Amino acid sequence: MSKNELQIGMMLRYLGRPFEGFNKLITEVKFLGYDCSGWNSIWIEYLGEQRLVALADIAIDEE
Repeated sequence: MSKNELQIGMMLRYLGRPFEGFNKLITEVKFLGYDCSGWNSIWIEYLGEQRLVALADIAIDEE
C-alpha cells in the first residue's frame, strides 16, 4: 500500500494480531495519521481509543 493512498479520517480494516480490547467482529478503524518516526506505523482510532499499529496490519475498507 502506498503512503499516498491514506487520508486522515479514512476508514480502514484492521487485519493484525488482536490487542487488548480488540473485538474480532469489529475490525473497522479510522486513520489518524502516520507516526513521525517513519512510514511503517500509523495511528488509528479503534472504538474511541488511539492506537499505533503497523501499516502492514491494515487494509483499505472497500465497503
